[in-house]
Amino acid sequence: KKQRPKTISLNQFKKRFTGEQKKRITEEVNHYYLLTQFKEAREKMGLTQDELAKKANINRTTLSKVETGSRNATIDTLSKLASAMDMQLDMSLRAY
Repeated sequence: KKQRPKTISLNQFKKRFTGEQKKRITEEVNHYYLLTQFKEAREKMGLTQDELAKKANINRTTLSKVETGSRNATIDTLSKLASAMDMQLDMSLRAY
């Protein structure tokens, strides 16, 4: 008879992470959140990737890679995208 793996709660699972691992997870979550904000704003405005890329003066493939997270965008690229959507990129520095 096959035994089911033991399950644990999410809180128990979180306790197993080191401080550095927790920091890295937070960074990834924040990065993903920022990328989804760009994509959602573009879609809400009814713009295609091609249209937004042209307005921002960047390559469409760059925009696609930014939206999917397969490329780390520069602050310059993110600023161009925000400006092309008549938005402002706000950044802050804070302790963990």
